[in-house]
Amino acid sequence: MHVDGRNTGFSGLSIIDDMSYIDYDPSNKIPSKRPNVCNDCVCGIGRKTRIVGGNKTSVFEYPWLVSMSKQGIFYCAGSLITRRHILTAAHCLEGFETKSIKLVIADSDRTKLASTAIVRRIKSVTIHEEFHTYNFNNDIAIIEMDRPVSLDSIVRTACLPEDKAIDYTGAMATVVGWGRTGENKPVSDELRKVNVPILSQEECDQAGYQKNRLTDNMFCAGYLDGKRDACFGDSGGPLHVKGSYGHLEVIGIISWGRGCARPNFPGIYTKLNNYMGWLKDHLGNECVCPPPHSL
Repeated sequence: MHVDGRNTGFSGLSIIDDMSYIDYDPSNKIPSKRPNVCNDCVCGIGRKTRIVGGNKTSVFEYPWLVSMSKQGIFYCAGSLITRRHILTAAHCLEGFETKSIKLVIADSDRTKLASTAIVRRIKSVTIHEEFHTYNFNNDIAIIEMDRPVSLDSIVRTACLPEDKAIDYTGAMATVVGWGRTGENKPVSDELRKVNVPILSQEECDQAGYQKNRLTDNMFCAGYLDGKRDACFGDSGGPLHVKGSYGHLEVIGIISWGRGCARPNFPGIYTKLNNYMGWLKDHLGNECVCPPPHSL
């Protein structure tokens, strides 16, 4: 079976306005390391935008979205998680010459640079030391930008998962990106979103993937009969759920799949909850913004 990293779209997009709220049980707190927390900012809050076309959105709604291009060609996405750092998939960086990669924040349309757009280059890259190119296990990486960005009414950071043992099965989550709008279609010029359900481990195991390719560091989201999915070019981008404070938090990184929206082949995502200690180790003293009302 061919494993497709999705760094080259969304298929069958339609907007779903109601996202599931995740109810947290404080007694289920996982004792783990977490990145330092800032006290002068909040994460996971964007501005609702109404755009003709339904499935289109803007960076004002997801102000932590980052597009990645090399030699002028868009190929991956990421999420701003501190003033200096971007979270993405390891396979978006493995083997690439980082000097040729351009990072753009606060820009929805790839065909023209908006007045709000912030352009950065890469200072350094940290790819998970156990990233495996065979099955994309540990498909996670951190980019340190050459200069920090200011957090304001336009640019905000993504929220990391709550530090709790949460079962997200059945929750409706949102994927955002500029990837292909179909398996055999070009990448999108405009930022788009699609809602997909998070599948149980049993449903994931019953899908068409070989079992030795799925690990505990991954989860499935999508429809077993196809319909909607992330696609090539969405790699590294975020999968969001709505948190207990009304904010959006990133619980998954778009990683891989077979084709796009193929029946019995849901999308595979890196399980971010498993990497909070790793993020702490590699963000150094840099802090992350907390959700609103959580201070």
